[in-house]
Amino acid sequence: MISGPRRDSETQRRSGMVPRELGTSWSVSTASVGVGVAGGWVAVVDLARWIRPVLLIDPETSWSVARLALGLFVAAGAAGAAAAAAGLFFLWSRSLAGRAEPAGLALSGRALVFIAILSIGSGAFFRGAFLARLEIPQLEDEVNLIGPALGLSGTWADFANSIRPIPYGVPNPHEMIGVIYLRALRRSLVAWGTTPIGLRFPSLAAGVISLVTGTLLGHALLPAGGGAMTALILAGMRWHFILSLTGWHSIWIAPLADLSALLLIAARRRHAAVPAFLAGLLVGLGCHLYLSAWIVSAALAAFAVCPDAERPEAIAGRARRGAVFAAGVLVAAAPLFLFTEGRVVPYFGRASRHSVFAEMRYTRSPAPLFAAAADAAVSPWLLPEPEGRHDLPDRSRLGPIVGAAVAIGLAGALVRPRRERSALFLCHAAAAFAAAVAAGHAGLPNGFRFGYLTTVTATAGAAGVLQLTSLARPAFARAAALAAVGLLAASGALGVRDALLVWPYHRATFDSFHGEDTLMGIAAARWAPYGAVSVAPRLGRSDLTIDTVRRYRLGSERWPDPASGRPRAFRIAGAGTMPVGGERIVERVRDPWGREWSVILGRAEPR
Repeated sequence: MISGPRRDSETQRRSGMVPRELGTSWSVSTASVGVGVAGGWVAVVDLARWIRPVLLIDPETSWSVARLALGLFVAAGAAGAAAAAAGLFFLWSRSLAGRAEPAGLALSGRALVFIAILSIGSGAFFRGAFLARLEIPQLEDEVNLIGPALGLSGTWADFANSIRPIPYGVPNPHEMIGVIYLRALRRSLVAWGTTPIGLRFPSLAAGVISLVTGTLLGHALLPAGGGAMTALILAGMRWHFILSLTGWHSIWIAPLADLSALLLIAARRRHAAVPAFLAGLLVGLGCHLYLSAWIVSAALAAFAVCPDAERPEAIAGRARRGAVFAAGVLVAAAPLFLFTEGRVVPYFGRASRHSVFAEMRYTRSPAPLFAAAADAAVSPWLLPEPEGRHDLPDRSRLGPIVGAAVAIGLAGALVRPRRERSALFLCHAAAAFAAAVAAGHAGLPNGFRFGYLTTVTATAGAAGVLQLTSLARPAFARAAALAAVGLLAASGALGVRDALLVWPYHRATFDSFHGEDTLMGIAAARWAPYGAVSVAPRLGRSDLTIDTVRRYRLGSERWPDPASGRPRAFRIAGAGTMPVGGERIVERVRDPWGREWSVILGRAEPR
């Protein structure tokens, strides 16, 4: 059943008794210290950035008294933040709400199945029904995949080199993409045509599949209702919704990570090796799609060997399971390093160029390491997204309702770290933190890179909801469950509204996608039926995007048939260009905010 088994206590709801289990005093104290250290670290870095580090380290002697005062202010602020964070967490862990164990929702099994199916169905519908209607600009890294995808032969010869460089056709490509993803994109382009929906259907497919796999993960880890609450959170999560539209290869890591986690859960419970090996194969397959699959591999490898208080197991058995999982990852990822015929860009090339060590070399300062560690401690859940193409940069990523539920779920994991669900949450959090620090401060918090955490985050939110509803007395348990469902549905409706009606038309979204390239490419395609069109070089952010959008007409408007009559010629030049030689301005390419990016000049050709 999707609603989830009542494995924590079969009679907990029937008897009206909800278990209140507190972690050991050692685990609570350790977690409190850890939370305090994290809070103090974030405070000291943010205060130093606010004051400006140069003022704190300037050796000028006349500045010594003021420098000492500022240093004491930073130290006092950090100590106060650390004490407040540790104290609040300790008090929470000792409170009735903090000690509560997630319990099954007081709703019938049929009701929970209905909620789960309705959430998955509505989430899939809203993601798919409007995909072709949204005026989302094209990004160079996205449209550039059309060429290498259509250039594949569709045979095993495509895998002689298991990756392809992108941007395609440039002298110094900075990215790479696995042939496995290009083969899937090729099928989509053949089925839907070289259209925006053909380009973005793989994202939609992965998003819809991850709605299901996320629900199954919540069902496997939580008491009755965990799967339904996970589905309800995920269906309306703006972060997941946007990645379902434009996440291309990134969002595919989410369902693969979920399925791998489910197999590892089965391996842990049955003490079996085969599910662990299959779990490794799935994550290894993800390594062909996106580098963040290696972060997932590290998190799940740690999860594979974590002890479980509910099902004790010898260290040797856990180590064997971890080794089998790692073997599966290596087997699946091996073609990336064995099939390299004609390779021109290294597999880990982008990761080596974009790292905290590279940032420290550029700045000649350790500041990027400190800033990355501080921001990684509160991302990607709490900080807003800096890139408008990944999410709305002026909104919290989860919103107050889901954000509070996730915070409670993660706090419960810290209080009871030896629970199975706690181990999965904490392993993912630790791996994501380490990867964020290693990748550097630029772009943090990167919701695209860590998009696979959407389903795990929804599961943590479901755990927090079940923990809160378990506090209700038996007479009010059903009302509490219905209130939780209503609040999550309202939060999800707002998330869907923002993803469909606000984000696509937000100025930050346009700027992050470099939407001027799409505007000029569509303008060139619009005038092409009436005559030859030339585009001035280096007119926008990417000549490649303009040319690709123009060639494949990657817009939602209807294109006219070729015109007959006197031949004409058009050229697209920079804004403010004046007509010459019989030309006249036939269009000014402007964005919805009135900014002019170029002009289109036309003239009639002599017969």
